[in-house]
Amino acid sequence: MTTKPQPLSRLGLQTDQARWEMPLPDQVRRLIASGDFVVCEHDALKSWLASDPDLAVRLLRWCNTPLFNLSTPYNSVEDAAKIMKGQQIAQLAVLACVRNFFIPEKEIDIYSRERLWGHSMAVAAVGSLIARTCSVANPDLVFMAGALHDIGMLASERIDQASFQEVLLETDELSPSYEVEQDFLGWDHTQLGEALLQHWGMPEAICMSARYHHAAETCLEHPHSKVVSCVAIANHLCSRVGWSSVGKHAVASPPPTVFADLGIDSDLLTVLWQRLYSSLESGARLR
Repeated sequence: MTTKPQPLSRLGLQTDQARWEMPLPDQVRRLIASGDFVVCEHDALKSWLASDPDLAVRLLRWCNTPLFNLSTPYNSVEDAAKIMKGQQIAQLAVLACVRNFFIPEKEIDIYSRERLWGHSMAVAAVGSLIARTCSVANPDLVFMAGALHDIGMLASERIDQASFQEVLLETDELSPSYEVEQDFLGWDHTQLGEALLQHWGMPEAICMSARYHHAAETCLEHPHSKVVSCVAIANHLCSRVGWSSVGKHAVASPPPTVFADLGIDSDLLTVLWQRLYSSLESGARLR
């Protein structure tokens, strides 16, 4: 008689499958392994982009979005690298590669890969806005953490569409996806996302943001709590104004302790709301 796998065993199997389904090229792993995405070998990045013209075009287009350039458009990635920080170039190069995992488009009930990508970029842009406004964390690191916070949801969809669709059918404002996943699967996309990002070699703050963006209050004493809190609040704000991951608002507001962790009071929250839509518009350019 076959013993039914326990939840953690099933999560391990799903993680292994995600690693095979979503591998990063060696060049990308080298950028990540440099620590804080510091481009120490610009020639290596240049050589990689030369071997992938489509990626180079996407990266240049992103460098010329309002999030990174408000002046004369860059004519090449080399021109962008002369002005932009090496960390930003490296992060965008990694994300430009990760973008391929969201292609081709797929729609399942209320979910679509394009909607999930749009939500991810919205959280990245708004999370970075929060970090800058509150002066609590590196905005570039928060941007990357926000961009990858829901990578576990994409992995779940890609490796087990049938179970993913079952979860979607039960997801609503009172039953967010991660709670349904725990009930239905015994694990959720935050755990899968953390495991996949750890396999990719991502910095701890980014892995933690994937794991705890629905429970930032549980890690307020951790050194990376500010990054996680920025992503958690951005995730809620974006979902609340229509930039959700699954086409409906099903993200509860973080508790007051998470806002307090960043020093956000009613006045500062008003400032963030005033700047929210311009950040969303800028994030929407990262397609």
